[in-house]
Formats: sequence, structure tokens, C-alpha cells
Amino acid sequence: MFKDSLASLHDRSDAIRQASQRMAASSMNIEETNPPAARADGRKLANVLVPLFLSLLFVFLSIEFGLRKLYQLIPMDVCASDPLIGTYDCQPYFIYDKPVRIGYRYQPGFKLEGMWDPADPHLANAGDSTAPTGRSDAFWYEFHTDEMGFPNNQYEWGDKYDIVIAGDSFTVRTAPKTWIELLGQQTGADILTLGAPSWSTLNEAEAIKMYGLDKHPDWVLLMFFEGNDLINIAQYLERRDSGLNWKEFDLQGVPWSRRLLTPHLLHYLGEKLHPMPVEDADAAGYRYPISFSTEVGEQQTVLKDIHLLPLSAGYETLARSDEFAQMGDALIELSSLVQAQGARLLVVYIPSKEHMVWSRVWDPQDVNNILARTVTVNLSEGDHGTLQWQPDYLSYDTFTENHRAQMKLMEDFTTEHHIPFLNLSPAFWQEQVASGELYHYADPHWNQAGNQLAADVIAAYLRAHQR
Repeated sequence: MFKDSLASLHDRSDAIRQASQRMAASSMNIEETNPPAARADGRKLANVLVPLFLSLLFVFLSIEFGLRKLYQLIPMDVCASDPLIGTYDCQPYFIYDKPVRIGYRYQPGFKLEGMWDPADPHLANAGDSTAPTGRSDAFWYEFHTDEMGFPNNQYEWGDKYDIVIAGDSFTVRTAPKTWIELLGQQTGADILTLGAPSWSTLNEAEAIKMYGLDKHPDWVLLMFFEGNDLINIAQYLERRDSGLNWKEFDLQGVPWSRRLLTPHLLHYLGEKLHPMPVEDADAAGYRYPISFSTEVGEQQTVLKDIHLLPLSAGYETLARSDEFAQMGDALIELSSLVQAQGARLLVVYIPSKEHMVWSRVWDPQDVNNILARTVTVNLSEGDHGTLQWQPDYLSYDTFTENHRAQMKLMEDFTTEHHIPFLNLSPAFWQEQVASGELYHYADPHWNQAGNQLAADVIAAYLRAHQR
């Protein structure tokens, strides 16, 4: 019986051992079968994802590097989406001095040709706040620079010029025939132009000292644009004192994510593929265009909000500012240097479109839309210091008084220091009332009629003050 039990136990042990072996074999079977299947699935997924990732990376890099090389293909909306992109990616044709003196100029021999539409609201940074009108004032645009990177038709410089002109973007072509070309035709003078967009009076004074005085001119014209020349002095001083060049200063600390074009381009394409429904102008909250009255009927225009900033400041605030003190010192020094060369300095005051239309805007909604973009201007140290802007809009009476303050201050300063001064404001205001537009619909610069008027007024002044 004991043997039988032992034999039975032995048989059971064999059965358990055989069952365990079968389970182990089965488990091995599974292990041998599943890993290759899983690996195969992983390979299939990798075969899809890796090429997809590489393709997307290739497209991304092609967009980023391609558009920077062919910057003319960057849509205007993308350029307007970020000031750094608009300045450095959409306009990569400037060279920068270090240390800062003139700040920047165009590349020598630079050429730009194509259709340009000054009725595009993006040129006033007002694309999102302007009701669509379908207006187009496009014309064939040609612009090129000389051997030094300045906007002159003749590539090679001469040894002597009758007139040296320094200014900001008002020295650059904004019409088929520029006021400088027309001035040359009317006076027969050889003219050397020194200028670049957004130059301040300090940039311009340095350019005259570096490149203009040794040309033995009879006249040196410094063009003062009231829309931004004074407020741009602060940024000039910051960059000059930093030890960096203009571009290095602007891009310091800027993350690369902000510099990428692709996200802005995708947003632009999304809006084009799925445009927002067209709304009534009032319902959409558009500020522009505004209407101003002339003797030839109501005219519509788009303003550039930043040009309302200096017009918002009062006379005493401007007069006590560091910016005006720096500009005054520069003009006094320049006047002395010009006189030492036997030439005469003429400061030409260029009124902004915002100044010229204000007194002719009569629609209450348009008036309120403009006032809503004005600011309260103070000084950083109370009774002196740099100009500071507070987002508190001005009353109608305050802005009406202040918008002439900068012009009056420049008249008083040049009179006190015996610097010849030509104010274009009266002639432009009278002609605008009589004939209509002198500035482009959206772009803040003169149209062809404005260029012609500027040339006529300046030529008349020079003829009247011949030695």
C-alpha cells in the first residue's frame, strides 16, 4: 500500500513536471513569437514618423531661411505682426555702424523695384483698425542707393555739391518723382542726400558732419519731421551709449521663438483660408479711415498713431525735455560747423499728416477716434528728464492747443539762435484745404502733389535767399 501511494505520488510528480514543461514551452513560444511582431510594428511607426518629422523640419527650415533670403516674398501682414520682424527680416538691407554715429544706412548699390501701394493700411501700422475700402494707389516703384548707401540717383560721389540734405524717410522715394529730384530740376543744383528711415536729428547731424561738410555746399538742409524726429532721439542716445550697434541693441535678450517667421506665416495663411466675416465698420470698431474737409470735398485718410505722441505734448514739457536739450545742442554745434565752412544751415520743418488734418476733422466719431489715441506726456524727473507717455487721452481743447506746440518751440528756438528756419506747415495746410490730399491715403509720407509742393516752397526760399 505504501508502495502504491509512493508510485501514485511519483506519477503525480511526473504529471506536474510535464505540465510545467508544457507551460514553459508555451511561454517560450509566446516570447519567441511576440517580440518580432512588436518590433515590426515599431519599425512601421518609425518609418512613418521619422520621414514625417524630417519633412516638416525641412519645410520649416526652408521657410525660415528661404524667406530671409527672399525677403520680398514675406507678406506685408507678417512684416506688420512684429516690429522686430518688420525691421530686421523684412528690411535686411541696412548696415550698422559701431560705435553708433549715424546708426545705420542702406547697403551700397542697393536696388529695389516693384509695385508699391501707399494705400495699404499696414504702412501706417493700422491694418487691423482700418475698415476695408478696396482702395489702391499702386505705382511702379524704383529705389536705389549710391556707393555709400544713401538715396542718390548717381552712384559715384562727386567732390562738391551745391546742396547737402539730411533727413529721415522723407528723403526716400515715396512718389514717382521725389521732391529732391524736383528741387534739383528747379534750382539746377547738384544735391547730395543723406538719409534713412526713422533717423532723428542727431543721426542727421552726425551724417552731415561725417559726409556732408567736406563737400563744400552752399546750403545744408536738415529736415525735421514733427511726427517722430524728437521722440526718436531717446532711442538714438540709448543705442549710442550702450556700446552696441543698432541691431545688436534691439535684438539683445530677444528669444529666437519671437524671431521665427513660420508661426506668423501660418497665422497669416489661416486668416486667408478662413477669413473673418465682413462686418459693418461701426460694429467692427474700426477707427480708420477718418474724414477731413477740403474745398474739393470730403477726403478720407488713415493716421499713424505713433505720430500723435509728440503732438500730445505741451510746449513747456517739450522745452524742458532731455530730448529737446540734446537736439538743441546738436543744432547749435552744427550751425557753427556749417558757418565755418562758408555754408548756410536751413532747418526745414515737415508737418505730419496728423497735424495737417486735425483742424479739418469735424465728424464727432472721427474726432473721438483720434483723441482716443492721444496720450498724456510727462517728464521722467517731474520738471525735467526724458519724455514719458501715459495712456490717458487728452481733451479736445488740450490736444488742439498742444498739436502746435512742437512747431512753435522749433520756431522760437531757431529764432533765438539765429538759425534759418523754413516751416512747410502753412503752405501745406492752405494747399490741402484748397486742393485735397498731399499725403498718401495710408502711408504717412507725401504723395506726388505733396512732393511737388515741398520742392516749390523750398526752391522759392533758396532763390529768395541767394547771396
